[in-house]
This record gives sequence, structure tokens and C-alpha cells, in this order.
Amino acid sequence: MASLNTNITASHVLSQLGQNLRAFGNGVLNLLILIAEFTPKYQAIQYYNSLSDEDLAEMGMTRADVVQKVFGARMYL
Repeated sequence: MASLNTNITASHVLSQLGQNLRAFGNGVLNLLILIAEFTPKYQAIQYYNSLSDEDLAEMGMTRADVVQKVFGARMYL
């Protein structure tokens, strides 16, 4: 004999809602990160971080100078 249970508890519904909201929030956050990674400033930071300290020294820079170089007057440290 088949049995069907339609008793859905509120805690189950809230748990599922929480999981869905968390997944949605993670998706939005991942989208914002993806957008940020395609900006020229992010790519410039990645470029300078890929250089060795010696390479930066040849350019007259240190790692501390990278943020100022990329962001200029828009970033105050």
C-alpha cells in the first residue's frame, strides 16, 4: 500500500528558505567578484604582484608603492 505524507514542518521550510537565500547571496557575491576581476585596476594589481621584488626595484618601485601607482590619488593610505 502506498503512503503519502504532506506534513511539512515550518522548520523544514525555513531551513530550505535559508539555503536558497544563502545560495542566492553566494551567486551575487561571485558575480561581483567576477566583474571586479575584469577591471583594468585589478589586472594592473595582478600584474605588479606577479613581478619579483627585483623587477619592481628596476622600475623604481617597492610592493608598498603598487597601490599608489595603480589607484593614484583615489586611494589614501
